[in-house]
Amino acid sequence: MANICCDDVYFYSQSNPEHLAALWEDLETSIVFCRNEDLAGIRNLFELKGIPTESLSLRGTVIAMERNPDNILLSTSAAWSPLYGAYHAIAEAYQVDFVMQSIEPGCRTYINTDHSGQYFPDHYAVSIQDETFLTPTGIPVSEKLEYGELFTTDAALLEHFAEMGYPADTLKMLETLLEDTRMEVHCFEDPYSLND
Repeated sequence: MANICCDDVYFYSQSNPEHLAALWEDLETSIVFCRNEDLAGIRNLFELKGIPTESLSLRGTVIAMERNPDNILLSTSAAWSPLYGAYHAIAEAYQVDFVMQSIEPGCRTYINTDHSGQYFPDHYAVSIQDETFLTPTGIPVSEKLEYGELFTTDAALLEHFAEMGYPADTLKMLETLLEDTRMEVHCFEDPYSLND
């Protein structure tokens, strides 16, 4: 079984609301939620719309979708890595924009392409290997922190860990304090950005 990458994607457009409506209509037509995962495969949208699939990974199943007044949220379980190329192709075909947040802890994938923070304000995710581990305050880490918990700022992250007995002024200091705790802080990155 492949490692599962959880992708959340917002498609949005201020200038082409009719294109967003067309995308939603095609998603409702091509994605069927049922026991047969193939019927919810992202590939179905490509086949319906006739979007070229050459060199695109389409090994993903849509697990949820939501229509909002000015955007569409699509949640997908993908094999191994994000389906960034597929989402880019969808955005081009419908002439809309998109941002994506993807997490696959086994491959240490923590990606957020939303530089504005409008849809995905998160900058950090925390992984925990032993939820019974006692913090310096004497309580199990699971009482203060959830696996995959997200943080939007350095200050919020540092404050939360300080409350658990890990006072640090910088992320580097915090990483040092966490070395033998089986907890890790992961910084979201954008490997697709041309500005990096």
